[in-house]
Formats: sequence, C-alpha cells, structure tokens
Amino acid sequence: MILAEISEFNRGAVLVPFFGYLAAVFFIAWLSHRHLKNDRSFEDEYYVGSRSFGAWVLAMSWVATMASGGSFLGYPSRVFSYGWSMTLWVSGSCVAAIIGLGVIGKRINRLARQTGALTLVDILRDRFQSRTIGIVYPVLIVFMTSVYLLAQFVAGATILENMLGMSYVTGLILFSVCVVAYTTYGGFRAVAWTDTLQGIVMIVGIVLLVPFAISKAGGLTQATQALSQRVDPVAEARHIPPEEHVKHAYLYGPGPLKVPDNIKELQAQAGTTMSIGGPDDGSKEDLSWLPWSLGISFFMLRSLAAMMMPTTIPRMLAFKDTRALRRALYLLAPYLLLMYVSSLIAMNCAAQIDLGLQPHEADQAIPELAKHVAPWWLAGLIIAAPFAAVMSTVDSGLLVVSASIVRDLVQKNRRTQLRPQTTRRLSYGVTAGIGIVAFCMALTKPPFLQPLIIYYAGGAAASLFWPSVVTLFWRRATSAGVLAGLLGGAACFVLFNEYRPFDSILALHPFVYGFIMSGICTYLFCILTPAQKQSQVELYFGRPPSDD
Repeated sequence: MILAEISEFNRGAVLVPFFGYLAAVFFIAWLSHRHLKNDRSFEDEYYVGSRSFGAWVLAMSWVATMASGGSFLGYPSRVFSYGWSMTLWVSGSCVAAIIGLGVIGKRINRLARQTGALTLVDILRDRFQSRTIGIVYPVLIVFMTSVYLLAQFVAGATILENMLGMSYVTGLILFSVCVVAYTTYGGFRAVAWTDTLQGIVMIVGIVLLVPFAISKAGGLTQATQALSQRVDPVAEARHIPPEEHVKHAYLYGPGPLKVPDNIKELQAQAGTTMSIGGPDDGSKEDLSWLPWSLGISFFMLRSLAAMMMPTTIPRMLAFKDTRALRRALYLLAPYLLLMYVSSLIAMNCAAQIDLGLQPHEADQAIPELAKHVAPWWLAGLIIAAPFAAVMSTVDSGLLVVSASIVRDLVQKNRRTQLRPQTTRRLSYGVTAGIGIVAFCMALTKPPFLQPLIIYYAGGAAASLFWPSVVTLFWRRATSAGVLAGLLGGAACFVLFNEYRPFDSILALHPFVYGFIMSGICTYLFCILTPAQKQSQVELYFGRPPSDD
C-alpha cells in the first residue's frame, strides 16, 4: 500500500495535520449548530446562514465550492495527460469569478432580500406564479447535483485510498461519515465557515507543492523542454506509431494527436462508437485527440457554468451587502489565478517525474506527486488540500439538494404549512439521506472523475443559465419561455452527449449545443407568449419609465 512505500515519511507526522484539520472542521460544525436553536429562523439559518456573511467568508466559500475534486484531481489529471495545452481549458474560471458574483450575484442577492427568497427557485416560482417551474427547476438541480456528488464522493475516497493506504471502500466510509455528519449537523453556516478553512488549506497546499515539484523535475525549463519529446501514453497504449504523434503537442494547444487530416476516414472505420475528446470522456472505444473546438468549448464551460452552478447560487443569497461582495471580488480573482497556475506548473513537472501511473490512473496524479516530492512535515497538509476541496463541494451539494427537496418540492407544493419542528427534522433527514444515497452510488467506482464533473457543469450551463438570466434581468420574460429553456436545453444536452451527431464536422462539447438551444427556446417562447402584467413585475423591476 501507499504508506508502506513512503519509507522517508514519518507516518505519525503525516497524519497529525490531516486529522487536526478534520478536528477543526467538526469544531466549526459544533459552533455553527448553536445558531440553529431558534425554530422560527431555522430555514433562513440552515440554508443561507441568515444572509450574514462578509467578504472573506464569501470569497473563500465561493472558491472552495468551485475548487472541487475536479480542480484537485480531475483537472490536474488532464494537465498530466495533455500538458500546457490545458491552459485554455481552465482560463475561463478566472473570468467567471468576477462576472458571476459581480453581476449575477448582486442581482440575486437583492431580489432575494426584497422577496424573502431562500433559493433561486423561490425567485423564479414567485415571479411567474408558476408551480410547474417550481417543480421542473429543482428536479433538474437534484438530478445534476446527484451526478456531481457521486464524482466528489469517489474523489474523496480516492484521496484517502492513495495517501493513507486504506482500501477504497474504507476511504469512502470515512469520507462519507465526516462530510455528511458536519453538513447535516451544522447547516449552511458550518459549510461556509469550513469552506473558509478549506480555502486556506487548499491554496497553501497547492502553492507549497510547486517548488518541490520543480526541484524534483530539475527545473521548469528542463521539464517544459522534455515535454516536446514526450510520448503520448494513450497513443502508445493503443499502438499508434510514434511517427504519427504530433511533435510538441504537449506544449501548445489543443493537445496530443490533435485532429488528424483523415478524421472522417478514421471515424468511418471506428463506426458509431467513435467519440472525440480525450481518453477519459467515457467508456467508449475511441481515438484520442484534443481538438481546438473542445478547448473553446471548455473555455466557455468554465466561464458560463460557474455562474449558475446550483452549488454556487447559495453563496449569492448569503452575503450581507454590496460592500462585502466588492471586497470578495478583490480576493477571488488572484486566488483562482494562483490556484490554477500552481496546478498547471506542478502537473507539467509531474509528467517528467516517474510517478508509476498508467494512463487510466491519471486521476491519482496530485496525491502521487505529493507522495514523491513532499517532505514529511508537508505531507499531511498536502493530503488535506485536495481532501478539503472535495469536502467543500460535497457539503454545498448536499445542502443544495436538501433545499430543493425540502423547500422547493415539499413545502411550496403543500396546501398546509409545515410545523417548524417538522421542517427541522425533514431538513436533517433529507441532507443525511442524500449523503447515504451518494455513498451507495459511489461504491462502484467509475473509471474517471472529470467526465462526471463536466457532465454536471455542462448540464447546468445548458439548461439553467438562460432561464435564470432572463428571470433576473429581462422584464419581458414569461413562464413559457423559462420552461422551454429549461426543458429544451436539458433535452438537447442529454441527446447530444449520447449521440454526438456533429463530431465529424465540428467537435464542440455537447453543452454548447444545449446552451444555444436553451437560449433560442427561451427567447422565442418569451416573445411568442403574452407578457406579464405590470403589477406582477414591479416588485422585481420597478415601474417602467414614463413617456413624458
């Protein structure tokens, strides 16, 4: 096992900071639970932390939620597999932090305060007085976030399996118990406070890993020069002759093998199972290349999906004023830039270090790199960094699903009001129950994490973005347009993800087609259906300007 191989590590010293971090998380949950004593404000406290968070907690909570298992396992595995070409794929994240919180976040927070909304679904349902929207939107959230939770549970178990030498199932049990317990017990305040701790742990861990990786690789210049001669492990595994590899493919986009000139012939030979997008986009037998169109697709995905990801919306509802938002933006942009650049540098150095990983084991690149290059006194923190990233995403996902079920699907569709004590018990039970379901799904470990994470982000961008934006910013929006956008985008994304009909022409990610379809459906149905009455939109947009 892993720990048996790390003879230079002091095992006790490695575990002390790791379990010290877990102890701090549970202490924060205990403090947070004390705010849940008042039944009258239970929902407001449990789901949005009484809208009381300042700049630091807002920024760290937001970034800790974005920096999931995809950021510390899935995305590094892509860099490990494709080199510097992955820079384009992730660069949109730094844009999303500013646009997402600065524009959309401010609007959501203002409307939530005006209307008393605790979820984004509250705003959509109440504006259009549509019970159907109040059901369809949370159902999509529950489905997509469940896929995301599966990926994060697998990521947490994989980290413990790799770094602490335990079995995958044991790691899954330990991870599940920890994250489900403190989320259920402490609610959103525990999530936000622990996210602050986790955000600090993450940035310290990944930044401190960089100099050790550079040193082990013999310097960044040497590591980068070596990439120009690197043999693509996927191409090698599939017995593609070395002379057919694209020279310098790891140095600049789009990536190894790129798109061959005879793409249509290769697709015809491969038949209907052909797909484009790298070795870890599913279980299909494919020819692996990384087209420029997918680079553009993922730039868009990282920029747009982050704005309307269900796990990030509660942060927009929870900050206390515009001043806190403004200060949070000053913290977010450099944090994200530092985090992703550090990951890029570390993983491009890792490609020149013998980590003993096969192509299908790329998800283990960060833990393996930490094991190979970090001194014993830093190992525990580096273990905690990706673990914190995963925990911070899971706790947000659990509360999002819980709020969608308890408030949006149960409370708002009952004729009688639930008693406060019933609401409390139901919230605890659903949060814990979702965790148990995710644990059971994760018992069968998928081959790669990033496709699941991309599926969640792509589905959110394809189905939720336009209906949410027009509700928040367009007076002319209608319930028919919102429903058409939700269903049209979701259906298009699922179908194109399954069949990929245009890959032989232009290998865009399926989310792009769903995103476009959702926008078209939303606009057309809004224009073709009667506008809302002035009295229905005044609360959200005020009175229209007079003609005088």
